[in-house]
Amino acid sequence: MPDRTAMMKMIQEAADANSPPVSPAKTVDLAEMDSSTVAQTAPYYDPPSPPPAPVPEEVQSSSRRPPGVPEEAIDVCGEGGLHKIVLTAGDADGECPEPGSQVQVHYVGTFMDGSKFDSSRDRAGNFSFTIGQGEVIKGWDEGVATMRKGEVAVLFCRHDYAYGELGSPPKIPARATLRFEVELLSWGPRPRDRWEVGASEKLEMAEALKADGTAAFKVGEWQEAARLYAEAVGWVEYEHEFTEEQAKREATALLASCSLNEAMCSLKLEDWSRCIVACGKVLEVDSQNVKALFRRGSAFIGSGGFEEARRDLKEAARLDPKSKEVRQAYASIKAAEAEAREAAKAVYAKMMR
Repeated sequence: MPDRTAMMKMIQEAADANSPPVSPAKTVDLAEMDSSTVAQTAPYYDPPSPPPAPVPEEVQSSSRRPPGVPEEAIDVCGEGGLHKIVLTAGDADGECPEPGSQVQVHYVGTFMDGSKFDSSRDRAGNFSFTIGQGEVIKGWDEGVATMRKGEVAVLFCRHDYAYGELGSPPKIPARATLRFEVELLSWGPRPRDRWEVGASEKLEMAEALKADGTAAFKVGEWQEAARLYAEAVGWVEYEHEFTEEQAKREATALLASCSLNEAMCSLKLEDWSRCIVACGKVLEVDSQNVKALFRRGSAFIGSGGFEEARRDLKEAARLDPKSKEVRQAYASIKAAEAEAREAAKAVYAKMMR
């Protein structure tokens, strides 16, 4: 038997004998070929296109309408972060607030499931901020700037137009889209800083605000009247800003009258704490002011501060013994105390059930 090496040689010789003859290699002169031939002869390689780079999640989210936002909502900024639906049209002849304008609004904030997390309507007063100064979330800065006085609109604010990636614990979770129903009550130029205004102009501004407050009071707009009176007080409450004696007297008189008027509005609104503060400003400059003592005493009754009410109303009665309304208010304290005790008993009994 042939060895393994000889066997392999015999197999190779047999394969060579059955193979067709091979032509000698031919040299190709590319210079003699036209371009189309070269293109056909040359090896063709079309590299595949690189895969698209992954789109960051925040970019993806910024290019789509957040879940739950109605289709009829208008895309305010053009990239999906802020949508708006007008519920009540505002003043068609009016303009929208410009950057730097101070706006007064009411709002109700809810999550997209409808649950409420905040509302200015649940508190006394409204909410004020300056457009374009970063005092509020981006959705408000840009959304309220599209509104007109009297308009009521719903603003849908994606997380990057609201409280961002982290939210605002514990109320606002991370990356939350929020819904705000906003009413634009009024707007105007940003008030000047105190240092920009001289003493005489401060008095003029306070007088003008007082007149506006009185006009609002006469038509029963207690909230607006209280705001105007409080703003007037803000221009005259610092005595050191008035160096001349006449100006000091005028400032003190304005402070007292506007604070008393604010207190009256607060009583009508049953905003007891605001009334107490306003009357306190009057009593700082005139400790025997009967109207301030009476109105503060009435507010103490409303808030359950019965001992404080007795103190104020007793002093008011001493200063003006003929005042029937002071005597009636003082007499009402006992009944108010009894009513408060009964209410407390009812709450306690309900808790023990």
